Amino acid sequence: MNIRVVLGAPIAAGLVAAALAALPANAAPSDEDAPRSISYQRFDDSDEFLEGKFKDVHLRGDRLALGRHTKRSTTYRDPFGSKQIRRYDVGSWTSPVVRLGFGATQAVPSWNAKTPTGSWVETRFRGRHADGSWTKWYVMGRWTSGMNFKRGDIHRTSVDGQGDADGTVWTDTFAAEDGKEVEAYQLRVRLMSPHDVRKKKVPSVSAVGAMASEDAGDPGPTSEPTLDHAVELDVPQFSQNIHKGEYPEFGGGGQVWCSPTSTTMVQYSWGKKYHVKKRELRDIDAPKGDPQVDYAAMNAWDYAYDGAGNWPFNAAYASTFGLDTFVTRLRSLAEVERFVDAGIPVVVSLAFTEEEMPEAGYSTDGHLMVVRGFTEDGDPILNDPASDTNEGVRNVYTRENFENVWQKSSEGVVYIYHPKNVDLPENVEGAPANW
Repeated sequence: MNIRVVLGAPIAAGLVAAALAALPANAAPSDEDAPRSISYQRFDDSDEFLEGKFKDVHLRGDRLALGRHTKRSTTYRDPFGSKQIRRYDVGSWTSPVVRLGFGATQAVPSWNAKTPTGSWVETRFRGRHADGSWTKWYVMGRWTSGMNFKRGDIHRTSVDGQGDADGTVWTDTFAAEDGKEVEAYQLRVRLMSPHDVRKKKVPSVSAVGAMASEDAGDPGPTSEPTLDHAVELDVPQFSQNIHKGEYPEFGGGGQVWCSPTSTTMVQYSWGKKYHVKKRELRDIDAPKGDPQVDYAAMNAWDYAYDGAGNWPFNAAYASTFGLDTFVTRLRSLAEVERFVDAGIPVVVSLAFTEEEMPEAGYSTDGHLMVVRGFTEDGDPILNDPASDTNEGVRNVYTRENFENVWQKSSEGVVYIYHPKNVDLPENVEGAPANW
């Protein structure tokens, strides 16, 4: 597999996707048109966490929290910091075995966490083959919400160079080698806090999960619209292009900020409760406005990937404002319609040439935008941040073209962000649950 080339959002190069159209809710799939196998499993309450194994971690309500009197410690040298070796108290939680019922070729974990200054979390993944053998534990991300490096925050980072005979990690995605598909997996979260500090800084995790999927086949027919009416959600319009040239150490805005811009649009759609605090934005230099976009790019930045397009890092960032967030794959726009009809806008990851989607008027090797609604004819209404103005962000693209390039390029990757009191829609009956 080739490494990804992206403009703001990671899209695996050489991955051919084509999810079949999502079936109506009451339809039973046949062998010929059975929906593609995509599974999402999430652990996010005390009962589910109790199914796993604890080491120096305990439950604090429905959150996993590092114990205040841990017995274990470890060292870490921040490769993007002072290079000083620091010692951390460490605890871990390991999930029960998640059995898939199919052979997965890819997996993307995501998590929701709180990390007081100096603390951080690490998420790991391992898969089990059909013969019962396990892969090693792969590091899927070292995450902290802070950037106070003088007071001990690490630089959040994915981890390169983990490839072996079983698979590898491309920034945020585990990819199995040919013939090494995994039929089950486990997740492990490790919680780190600075050792020998007077006041213990306790990180916690409120949710951890993973999307696992099989390779898609050739593109199927465009899904039929499932709504009998037009629907459009109130989602603010933020342009990534007005930030071009801002903060070159974080990519300089423009085309590389589509992921944090899309994240911020959905975050802000849920109301002031979920906005960035004004005091956090006072020192942000955004001459054309919307400093919250700059802030999101900085705080989702992956220092190894050298970009703001790490999928679970964006979800983890949005979770720090109290939203429930995760990364998964959807099989079609028919599944997206379920979310929009439930009042939940959806961030989608895709790539396309101008010939494939001429209505967009540009080409991209990797991009994110927000599906905020659908026309009466079933075409998606989008907040596409690749605009020179906020007013130009809203667009309507052709259903057939949009679904085709989205499924081909990212195999249907989406970010789902919603308040805890807003219920997710029902999964498609007869298909593996993918949210």
